[in-house]
Formats: sequence, structure tokens, C-alpha cells
Amino acid sequence: MSYDVFLVSAVEDRDTAKLVARRLRTLKFKVWLDQKQEDETFDAKDARDAMNSQSMLVLWSASAVRSDWVRAAAAVGNSRAGTLIEAALDKTIPYEPFRTHKRYTLDGMTSRKTPPAFADLIDELGRRQGRSDLREWNSFGAQDEDKRLDWLAAHPNDPLALDAKKKREKDLGIKPAPAREAIGAAALAAASLRGVPSAVPPAANVLSPARTNGATPLASNGAIASQTLAEEALGFGTMLAVGVAIAAMLILAWVFRSQPATTVPGALPAIANAAIPAGCPAGTVPRSMLRVMEPGPITDDTQPQIIDDTPGQPD
Repeated sequence: MSYDVFLVSAVEDRDTAKLVARRLRTLKFKVWLDQKQEDETFDAKDARDAMNSQSMLVLWSASAVRSDWVRAAAAVGNSRAGTLIEAALDKTIPYEPFRTHKRYTLDGMTSRKTPPAFADLIDELGRRQGRSDLREWNSFGAQDEDKRLDWLAAHPNDPLALDAKKKREKDLGIKPAPAREAIGAAALAAASLRGVPSAVPPAANVLSPARTNGATPLASNGAIASQTLAEEALGFGTMLAVGVAIAAMLILAWVFRSQPATTVPGALPAIANAAIPAGCPAGTVPRSMLRVMEPGPITDDTQPQIIDDTPGQPD
């Protein structure tokens, strides 16, 4: 995260540092301040936050000049041109190379007392942020509401004016319009969760409406919802048809299940539905075959047959 001001102070000067940070935040400066700092090690995280800040404000004091953390932080700020700003909480003069630098005197600053040099300090910080007339804003009292409104109207792009506009819209119940990028991201997320092909064009078209020939790059919520319902209905119908087919196959298999053949002792096992005749004891033949093999009259087919109808005479 980037900051407008990286505030450096000794642990012993923490109360004054909190007061300075509070005054700067009232003017809508983004201030870095480690209120829980206890050690003297200027670590990699501190260095990263310092490098991500546009300005570094060092509060020099008798405790600060003895602090390794303050000296290390000030050295980082001094290594970047146009970054370091220094203030004095007492008459202590810091070591080189900070001895000859300009310092804004904040000696005696309390919650009820603001030294005149603080106005010069905020003017310098505002100049580096591209802001103007912060001294005038800071001079307004509780009864100068009209002057505040005139100042906000004259500085519409200042963070103070933007914050006042946001609060006014909130009081009126007006919700801020979502950014176009946020709309596109929300639509893509919804489509991916529902398994619906995205109706959002590529990011380039979302960010550049001119490429769409004036057409709205995003599909309406109604179109997405209709497509979603259609896809869900189709999927449900397919699943229902498959379920019915499986149930029918199970019922048919139960009705036409195979009937096992009667098992005959000493015979081969049944195969499918083939019927195997009952077996006979060893050395015997079935009775039906005996009837076929019984001897009968011999007939000469070469001689004409004389039919005698006399009763009791053989043929």
C-alpha cells in the first residue's frame, strides 16, 4: 500500500507523533505510523513502506537522535530526492547530514495548541501532493461552515472535497456507481459459477467502449438469467430421461429373468434354458425305446397284398 506520509519518531515521542498523524489525517493525508513499535530494528517491511511513501516526515528530538530506528529511517528518506521533511520537537540538533536541513519547529504542540510552523508544514506536504490552500482550510473554525463550502467548491478535486461529496451522497442514500471493470468482473464470476458461457466481451472491449461502436459491452442481467434457466432446464430433463431408462431396464430384467433348469443327479448341469431328459440306470434303455424295438410281422413289399377280411385269420 502507498502512503502520502511516512511518519518517523522515537518511541518516547509516540504521543506527539500520534497527534501529528491525527492532524494530517484530518486533512485527508494517508499517514503511516507504527503505534506499537518497541524495537530499534529498521527491517525490510519498514523499508518497503518507506519506499512506497511519497514523503517521509522525521520528528527530531533528544530521544530521536539516539534511536537507531530513527536514524536508519531518515537515511532511507534522505537517499531519495524530494522525499525527506524534518520537524523539531525540541532544540536538539541532529547529526550530519541532517544538521543543515530545514526543520519545522513543533515544540510545545498539544491537542489544544498548534504551533505556527505546522501550517508551513502542511503547505509543504500539500505542495508535494499537488494540493493548495490547505493553510486556509486549516484556519476555519466551527462557525465557518459557509467558508468551508466555498473552499470545497473551489477545490473539487481535493481529497477533502471528494470525501465531503461521498458523505453527502451517503446521507442522501445515493450509492456510488460501480466501476465498469467491477461490473465486468462480477458478470464473469457469476457466469463461471453457474456454468453459463460468459456474455461479457474481452476486457479490452469492456475498458474501451468505443471499440463496440457505441453498443453496451455487457449483456443485461435479464439475458444472463434467461440463458441460465434454459441451461438448467435442459440439464434436468436429460438427467430425468436417463433415470427413467435405467429404471425400465431394471424392471424388464426382473420380469424376464432366467429360470434355472432342474438339476438331475449324475447328469450334466443345466445350460441356459435347455431341457435334459431324465437319466436311466446304467445298462438300461428308456421304456419308450423298448416300444419301438418290439418285433412285428414281416411284410413283403414285392408281392401283391391279399386282404382277407375273415375274422380270426392272420394277415
